[in-house]
Amino acid sequence: MDAELLVACVVLAGATYLVRLAGVTMGQQDNFPESADRTVDAAIAVLLAAVAATSTLYDGQQLADWPRMAGVLAGALAAVLRLPLIAVLLAAGGTAGALRLLS
Repeated sequence: MDAELLVACVVLAGATYLVRLAGVTMGQQDNFPESADRTVDAAIAVLLAAVAATSTLYDGQQLADWPRMAGVLAGALAAVLRLPLIAVLLAAGGTAGALRLLS
């Protein structure tokens, strides 16, 4: 196992654990500041976006193929349009599959 991968996994696991711990401990407080609530929400969004971006753009140490990127983009567009989950999955998978078939 590569040392960089191990460090990345440990950092991601630690950040995830801290976000969950912060939600549990701070959620029990009655006087939770609104600015802290916005900060935690932003941290969660950034963490999820980072994981999504790295899994979309990279396949191991190589850049991912363009059909995968197009499939993720199609799925994201379907999600933004608030389509049902099955439609989002079919749009993403169908786009990637069709483009791989054509290439």
